[in-house]
Amino acid sequence: MQPSYIPISQVFSQDQRFTVPLFQRPYVWNREEQWEPLWDDVIGVLGRLKARIGDEVVASHFLGTIVLEQKPTATGSLPRREVIDGQQRLTTLQILLKAVEHAIDSSIRSGDEVADKAIELAKRQVAKLTANDAVDEEIYKVWPTNEDRGPFKEVMDSHAKSTPSGTGRMADAYAFFYDAAETFLHSGAPAEMAGILSEAVRNYMRLIVLDLDQGDEPQAIFETLNAHGTPLLPADLIKNWLLWEASRQKQNVGTLYEAYWRLFDRDHDYWRARVGAGHAARARVDTFLQNWLSKETGEAISGKHLYDRFLRYAEGLRMRDATTFQVKDLMESIHADALRFVKIDQPKGNRRFDLFLERLTRLGIIVFHPLLLEVMSRTEADPEDADAFADILESYLVRRLICGSQTRSYGALSLSILKAIRAHCDQPTSIALRELLGALHGADEWPSDEAFRRNWIGRQFYGYFKRDRVLMILQALEHRYQSRNGKAEPLMSFDWSQLQIEHIMPQGWENHWPLPDGLTAEERKANIQGIGNLTLVSKRLNPSLSNAPWFDLDAEKPGKRSGLNAHTMLMINRKLLDECKSGWSDDAIGARAERLFQDAKDIWRR
Repeated sequence: MQPSYIPISQVFSQDQRFTVPLFQRPYVWNREEQWEPLWDDVIGVLGRLKARIGDEVVASHFLGTIVLEQKPTATGSLPRREVIDGQQRLTTLQILLKAVEHAIDSSIRSGDEVADKAIELAKRQVAKLTANDAVDEEIYKVWPTNEDRGPFKEVMDSHAKSTPSGTGRMADAYAFFYDAAETFLHSGAPAEMAGILSEAVRNYMRLIVLDLDQGDEPQAIFETLNAHGTPLLPADLIKNWLLWEASRQKQNVGTLYEAYWRLFDRDHDYWRARVGAGHAARARVDTFLQNWLSKETGEAISGKHLYDRFLRYAEGLRMRDATTFQVKDLMESIHADALRFVKIDQPKGNRRFDLFLERLTRLGIIVFHPLLLEVMSRTEADPEDADAFADILESYLVRRLICGSQTRSYGALSLSILKAIRAHCDQPTSIALRELLGALHGADEWPSDEAFRRNWIGRQFYGYFKRDRVLMILQALEHRYQSRNGKAEPLMSFDWSQLQIEHIMPQGWENHWPLPDGLTAEERKANIQGIGNLTLVSKRLNPSLSNAPWFDLDAEKPGKRSGLNAHTMLMINRKLLDECKSGWSDDAIGARAERLFQDAKDIWRR
């Protein structure tokens, strides 16, 4: 490698192109972490230049390192260097230069010929660094990856005194740097400030440029530079390896990228969003790849070692049969499961399996995702099997939730089910699942009807379970009531997010609900938090019911019964009103819990 320590004016002054290969991630820099610190560095240089006396030396600022590889070009084309590392920095510098150029061009002209010429000169000095003397795409000095080209062109093609028409990170970066540059230009005489700003960004911001020699291996250098303390995701390294391997296998890299990887870059905000809590939070694309690799290997995969385990998996495929190993097959598998992962993460549809995915999200259980990827793949031609699988696994999980069973073995159980399904690939997945779960005993057993009923009747739901889980259970009951009558109107569609849990007998019961003889306040508290005393109401209706009595006290103070009767359309409440016309009491809470159990037992059959 041949290093050079040079100002960005020297990097961008020649007519040449810096192209970003497909394996690089999309543009991810943002204001807080990169743009503001970069402008702070510019401000530091500007301050030193403003304070300079005469010809004294002013310290430059080091921006970092970029790694380039010379690429052959056709006769008549501009020289091209591929950016192995540093594409985020180069792209941002081009946007910054364009914003500075436009801010200087918008400086107030005084009519003083000398001053106005100085402003024009400062603008042209910067403008030379943002465009090649060429046509079409060769005019752009930096040429980003596919998904970023449109937003980048909108910024670089925009005119002074106008903002880019697009939205997104690049347009936001331009707006930030333009406003920052304009603020500086207004801090003194326009001509003087324009000259200082032009000089600062051109000559006092420096890079180390490493040009690879012919024998250097770009992939190894890319991985080494980004192996420690880097914001690169494991997914970025996996993408890098896949596309380099495709090139080594003499595949059409562009075609493979478009067909199998582009969705991760196209839906950048979705896939790179961080999911999870605390130290376990990571980009969604890494979470998906962790699940995909766990499904492929049948092992629990650590997020910290995702890339290393991926390399071992790919090498294992190659060693198994080097003659048939094709990176295309690997990319096709990842792409197919990525589409399935989105369905798990954002469930839609009306089938039983779709309903299960939505409820699983509400339960907050994610360790079954590798198993679900396998099941979805195997049942694409047999949706009835997928629905049956959903019925069984949801019953197992909900019954164990109600019974307070431990969940720490679910990760291992998920992989056991996965292996059982593969071992019996000639039979439906639901049969393999039923046989495996039915054979479990002890801490892992599938609770019986008796155990399910005992906990359903006796447990305090509210305050014991997470609120969203209680909502899920109540909503499952509502769904059953609406769907089990074949002669009724089609199932009504509710915005479940607008529904809240309501205590029929309120938690503040003292004013209107006297204790009957023989019942203690503690016993009442337990009854109030039980499933028999809980229902669903809208957010707008909830406050009006609050601590009201069951029956109306007078015309000015309607009770809960009349409030529900006037405003609810939920079947769970219509049933409540029909069954409890004579009043609401502790005995009624117990009786309703029994009735609800009969429905719960049918929803989550053993």
